[in-house]
Amino acid sequence: MKLRIIPLVLSTLLLGVGVHGTAQADASIPIADFFRKAEFSGRPVLSPDGQNMAVLTPRNGRFVLAVINLETRASTVVASDPDWNVANPQWVNNRRLVFSINKGTDEVLEKQTGGGLFAVNSDGSGFRKLVISMKEASGNGLPYKPVSVLQRVGDNSNDLIVVNNERGRDADLGASDVFRLDTTNGRMTLLTYNNPGAVSQWVLDHNNVIRVASSMKMEEKTQRIQQTVYLRADEKSPWTPIYKAYLSDGKEMNPLGFDFDNQTLFVAGRFNGRDKAGVHIWDMAKNAPGELIAEHAEVDIPDGLAFDEARKKVVGVTVNGMKPERYYFDEDYARLQASLDASFPGQQVYFQWRGNHAIVTTVGVNNVGKLYYFDTVKKSLEPLYSVKPELDGKKLSEQTVIHYKARDGLTIPAYLTLPEGQAPKALPLVAYIHGGPHARDVYGFDPMTQMLASRGFAVFQPQFRMSTGFGWKHHTAGWKQWGLAMQDDITDGVEELVKQGIVDRNRVCIIGASYGGYATMYGLVKNPDLYKCGVNWVGVTDVKMLFTVNWSDMSGPVMDDLGAKMHGDPKTDEAYFTKVSAIGNADKIKAPVLMAYGSEDRRVPLIHGEKMRDVLRKQGTPVEWMVMTGEGHGWTKESNSILWGETVYRFINRYIGNVQK
Repeated sequence: MKLRIIPLVLSTLLLGVGVHGTAQADASIPIADFFRKAEFSGRPVLSPDGQNMAVLTPRNGRFVLAVINLETRASTVVASDPDWNVANPQWVNNRRLVFSINKGTDEVLEKQTGGGLFAVNSDGSGFRKLVISMKEASGNGLPYKPVSVLQRVGDNSNDLIVVNNERGRDADLGASDVFRLDTTNGRMTLLTYNNPGAVSQWVLDHNNVIRVASSMKMEEKTQRIQQTVYLRADEKSPWTPIYKAYLSDGKEMNPLGFDFDNQTLFVAGRFNGRDKAGVHIWDMAKNAPGELIAEHAEVDIPDGLAFDEARKKVVGVTVNGMKPERYYFDEDYARLQASLDASFPGQQVYFQWRGNHAIVTTVGVNNVGKLYYFDTVKKSLEPLYSVKPELDGKKLSEQTVIHYKARDGLTIPAYLTLPEGQAPKALPLVAYIHGGPHARDVYGFDPMTQMLASRGFAVFQPQFRMSTGFGWKHHTAGWKQWGLAMQDDITDGVEELVKQGIVDRNRVCIIGASYGGYATMYGLVKNPDLYKCGVNWVGVTDVKMLFTVNWSDMSGPVMDDLGAKMHGDPKTDEAYFTKVSAIGNADKIKAPVLMAYGSEDRRVPLIHGEKMRDVLRKQGTPVEWMVMTGEGHGWTKESNSILWGETVYRFINRYIGNVQK
């Protein structure tokens, strides 16, 4: 088959009232407003026929589930609880939904004991508890057995296809089964009697037949994690292995789904020597990756293929570039995207389309998120709500994309946010380093970045080597480079901004969480004259402790294989660990530090911070110390997020702000 990318040509403007606004510059937005929870929770979800819309709306301090008929505008609250938020609604068919519950930002991580799965009809009848919550399970001495929804059965069926990993609870790399779940009585029917074992990903065709299984196992001979992808022709056929790869080679396959002929399989991966993942059609005859239908020059495309079940079309692919990108194979989708883009110039526009109705989301420099209802027949737009109305009419700072050369010639992409209304000259800079480190920053509203920019700070977010999504070479260039080339990438970006005159060398601070916390501490070690302060939250302070702290969740075969290659091998890399230990080199730190950790953090346990705090205080380095009680690897509770934002601002402003100590 041939899928052709259709160029987007701007179409005519759509009809609408009040869809544009004029933002006024405002440098006095309260810090709390950046960190407050969104007024609405999640995006509305259209029913399969597009006639109804499920939306989570605030009522009495909780989010309740309402269903709005788009023809009559009649609204019905179908699920609510005085103690819980309704969350994650999904349509089972045109008249029935499932959802879970949570505490949202009202509670710390330790008290997030929701989950479960519940079903209800769109008129509020037919309520059924399908999976009990974590709280109910623990209160009754029962195991918690969550399920994740793979897909609807379709048509008018009340059933869902779900995955349960109960068999994999004690499996190091996971082992799951697929069930058919009747949402009217909770009965689950096992569909994977014939299971190839240790399956972490399943793919069904459009007839709800389980066709693809991806399994991860530690190969006994090499002690490396190997992926095996299995395919079968139908539910009675045996599973046949079609692909094998080691994760540490970066050649794993991601099966994306079938075309509507149920014969054409789409897969993503780095095949045929390619550095960046792209989307291919699997060649069934050769049992190998075939036609390449989507690739990108700068970033991986590991997923993002979009299907329209009602129209029975593969409609396009989304790309997580430095800015989001969308490409269409379908002319109708391309035409609608072009019309919406023309109506919201300068905005990122996304839509969910069912029948004659669409839900449109827009984001932009001064728009954290606004949602609209669009009638595709009448060509009319109606505003639904703003994600953060407290920021409406305020002028935020633009996040721009830059590239610079590291000292060894590697090109590093980065985000640079300059304070609105200020000349880009001799600004105070905050180098804001992402976690992971096998992760990346993404384009869009970030409360910390926007808060700091609103107070006059430039914010620099480098996608240093080891960051994921920019190809295998960029990622592996950071292996065993904690504190070395990874740290130099950050320094080189700061130096480039100084060289261009954008940044005042004497007013630079480094901050970050998790790995970003490590980069903060080691930046203060390695470049003590460059950084005037550091902010580290939930940060690693000694790389070897990732392997030796036995109450951390950073253990098992992934750390033994990939972890040892990325971060260092505790059996052979003692000299490396000693060299790049922030704690072991703390005597070089002279700048003041703000540190915060979660009392319940299992990713980077509290001991990382306590040991560093004690060393710094003993040598007389100024340390501000916070423990967020009940929190884990980051802050869940809104009041903690607000407190942290205010604390970070006061600390940074004291040392590099306009208000000097």
